[in-house]
Amino acid sequence: MNYKVVILDIDGTIVPHGKNISPATKDAIQRLKDRNMEVVIATGRAPYFSTSVIEDTGVNSMVFFNGSYVFHEGVEIFQNPIDKNILKKVQLLSGDFQHPLTFLSSSSFKATDLSHPYVVEAYCRDPWKPELAPPQYWMDQDIFQIFLHCNLEEEVHYKANIPELDFRRWSSGARTCDVNLTDSNKAVGITKLLEKLGIAPDEAVAFGDGLNDIEMLSLVGMGVAMGASSDELKQAANMVTLSAEEDGVAYGLEKLGLI
Repeated sequence: MNYKVVILDIDGTIVPHGKNISPATKDAIQRLKDRNMEVVIATGRAPYFSTSVIEDTGVNSMVFFNGSYVFHEGVEIFQNPIDKNILKKVQLLSGDFQHPLTFLSSSSFKATDLSHPYVVEAYCRDPWKPELAPPQYWMDQDIFQIFLHCNLEEEVHYKANIPELDFRRWSSGARTCDVNLTDSNKAVGITKLLEKLGIAPDEAVAFGDGLNDIEMLSLVGMGVAMGASSDELKQAANMVTLSAEEDGVAYGLEKLGLI
């Protein structure tokens, strides 16, 4: 197959968890560019959580917030913020259960409780820290994603009462989850970008490691799961490579003959 674009997740894919992007991965991305291959980043992160990765890779076409905010060559081409009525339901329910929330807009992120242990835990390994959200923060600007800080068993209340939203844990033991619109995932954002590029999904390669990558790997012609991925993601993939710690992106690209 003559692949024309490579789509890369960030955490656990081009960036090992808790580490920086490796020289081997940077070199692999540059070699793709040298061959005039389109390179895209598709992440659950916000733009402001991705700045260093974008600078390190030189990639300027990105899918953020698990598909709800998309850029082509640095220019916004698609956005799908969460409706205010849905946000109100989340706000009221989280108040009933005393669960903190982090609201993420296109330019900032703010949490409803900075001292809650689950909020502290969520950001303890990151260089970025949230500010306290004013009461009307979610009303005053577009919100593309929420972090819900609660135990897994408490998540059921939100799923039952707000079917318009998807809830995906950061990891099996995490006490925080990504909250996105059910009709918004990486495949949706990638489809918008591929249409802009004039590239068909079966001409695309995508690398990912998380459950939020299932739709993306299922969409493209060659879905590659990282070595440390769950069995569920590996089953959705066409190929499994090494882990991020083992420079699995470079290894996979070499196996596919793309670099």
